[in-house]
Amino acid sequence: MRSQRTNDNTTSHPIHCAMLGDGMIGKTCLTLSYSTKRFTDEYTATIHDDYKVKVQREGKDFPVSVFDTAGQSDFEDLRVFTYQESEVLVLCFSVCDRDSFASVFNSWIPEIKRHMKKKRPIILVGTQTDMRTGNKETEVSREEGQAMAKLIGAAKYVECSAKDGSGVSDVFGQVLGCALKKRKRNNSFLGRIFQR
Repeated sequence: MRSQRTNDNTTSHPIHCAMLGDGMIGKTCLTLSYSTKRFTDEYTATIHDDYKVKVQREGKDFPVSVFDTAGQSDFEDLRVFTYQESEVLVLCFSVCDRDSFASVFNSWIPEIKRHMKKKRPIILVGTQTDMRTGNKETEVSREEGQAMAKLIGAAKYVECSAKDGSGVSDVFGQVLGCALKKRKRNNSFLGRIFQR
């Protein structure tokens, strides 16, 4: 009986993920592009929004609750709840903004470590790929993004554009995959405990 309840928990409860990263790098646009299937270039400052989206896999819809957070350091205290509730962290930077890329290692990873008692899978996401012009001085290459993902121990590195839609579904597909893998691992551990 316990085993059945554990299996149900893997897929029935909404998956919670947090969108993290500096301000004005496209976190909200990414979420809205996926949930509404359209792009808006109107910037709206986010403090803390919760979006409900569905991610499909093998013909089944999985509910995902996306916590969209403010990127400014002043709002760290407000992000504490987000860290506690999230199963997966989506850490974003703009491929056209080296400062936001540097913030991944210099600001966001230290903040995550301050507030995370248990390790969560991180998906590193390079946004705004449609704005790339080929300027190596100001832009971040795919190879640099992959190297950063390895450096911080991210589960995956994904590039996307909310404007043209490329890679957007992959971001949320990775969220689902990482969350289900984590739940399965946790349930397997609990199953071993209860069988003793």
